[in-house]
Amino acid sequence: MNRYISATLVIFFLLPMSSNAASPVQLLQGKCPTPILSEVNSKEGLPSKANSLLAGLMATNQDTKTWQIVSISPLKKTSHYYKPALKACKKKVADHTFLIDVLITKKSVQLPVRMHLFATKEKKEWKIWGLTSY
Repeated sequence: MNRYISATLVIFFLLPMSSNAASPVQLLQGKCPTPILSEVNSKEGLPSKANSLLAGLMATNQDTKTWQIVSISPLKKTSHYYKPALKACKKKVADHTFLIDVLITKKSVQLPVRMHLFATKEKKEWKIWGLTSY
């Protein structure tokens, strides 16, 4: 009995209670973008592009109550979302991607959920190429 309790306590304290790993990135158009490297430092125009995409996405989901863009920032290599972006679209795209953090409230649940959009510049306009949720 004591061995069982000791083993349980060791497992409880050694194993993480929750994972910091992000979900896989779902490609929105089925393929990865070709980023424009010289224009990726500015997020000018990205909020309006994200808002128009979100309006379309949320209109198709009857359970969505409200949504709000919380932040837009360059995707950093230290982010939990870098590896899934890297796996989905390789280093060149991941290194030139902005992460859009969206807070969504639903009619069916009390707690909001978060969704992340992945965007990069392609042919002088923003392309939102992927999404993931947690």
